[in-house]
Formats: sequence, structure tokens, C-alpha cells
Amino acid sequence: MNMRERNQSAEDTSQVKGEGLKPQQSAGGDTSTILESLQALAPYLGRSQWHTLWKLCQQGEEQAHFRQLVQDWATRIAAMPRTYETDGQGLKAVAVLHYFTPAFDFYITEKDRSGGTKQAFGLACAPERELGYINIRQIVEAGAELDLYWTPKTLAEIGR
Repeated sequence: MNMRERNQSAEDTSQVKGEGLKPQQSAGGDTSTILESLQALAPYLGRSQWHTLWKLCQQGEEQAHFRQLVQDWATRIAAMPRTYETDGQGLKAVAVLHYFTPAFDFYITEKDRSGGTKQAFGLACAPERELGYINIRQIVEAGAELDLYWTPKTLAEIGR
């Protein structure tokens, strides 16, 4: 990665992570903990999905629900297998993340070895189903959203 790409990446990340947002203290838990969890999720969410979650964690009757949801997802992503850890499992590998668009679905079984989103592995369901490497950042930038109510299941169970 050259210096320009590194600077652009840092700029994109700071905008997505909400740096500069002033956390509001509200009922239902420590806002700084929620912000930390949201920052951990930022590489896995599009900007609008991230900002919507931030707002839902700050106000409204469902605030406690969304705060718990954010914390649960941060924990789930932190515990995900990394590149090659499910190698050889085939359709027995568990899809931890599900991304969707109106036309495509992506089921992610492993995240990048460095913990990032550039080289995830999973099942892409477009007109054809294909196992392979998926760049999460690219699919998110193309409009895919993380299914926040996804229950992990094996690749064999998907599509039944």
C-alpha cells in the first residue's frame, strides 16, 4: 500500500468510525463502550448502516436492544476464524456473516488473517454459487449490508 492509499484508507476509516462525533450519555449503558464496539464494526458496515446504528444506540425506545446488538456483533466478529482456519471444512464451515443486496448474497466464513476485510473467505451467491475470497470492503462499498439478525449456520444449510 503506497502513502496515498494509506492516507485515503485512514481518512475513510475515520469518517466511517465517526471520529469527531460527540457521544451523548444516555440511559442503558456506557456510550464510550458502544462507540468502541461500533468502531470495531466500522470496517464491516457501510457508512449509512453504521450511522443508523449509532443513532439507534443513542435514542429511542429500542436503544437497549441496539446497544446489545452492536456489542454482540463486535464480539462475534472478533472471535471469527481467520484466513485458512476453516480450510478443509468445505460445506461444514460456518458462515458467521451474511451480507445481502437485492441481487446477491455473501456468506463469510473467515476474515482476513490480519483481522481486516480485504481477504475474507466465503460463499458468493449471485446467478451462480461460488466459494472463494471476498473483499468485504468492496461489497460494502457496492451497497451490501450486514444482516444484523443473521444466525450462523454451515454453508451446507444455506439455501435449504
